[in-house]
Amino acid sequence: MQWSEVRKLFPDQYVFVEDLKSKIEGGKLYVEEVALIRPLLDSRETLEALKESKDNRFIYHTSNEKVVMDVVMKPMVRAVRS
Repeated sequence: MQWSEVRKLFPDQYVFVEDLKSKIEGGKLYVEEVALIRPLLDSRETLEALKESKDNRFIYHTSNEKVVMDVVMKPMVRAVRS
């Protein structure tokens, strides 16, 4: 589903979606296609969805014209041996 379709169906609210097609350019993730998991109707439901967010699933607000996020790389962890 295109983001524009999600915006039309659920204007001005948070939605829980999964990234189906995206690209990374210049340190930003541009999501082109999503699968709608469910609209989020209140803060309790949003908090529950946040707990479920992992891999390619995330919460986003439909007031945004495009789905664009900064890419944050996890720092490498080095073990200290004694």
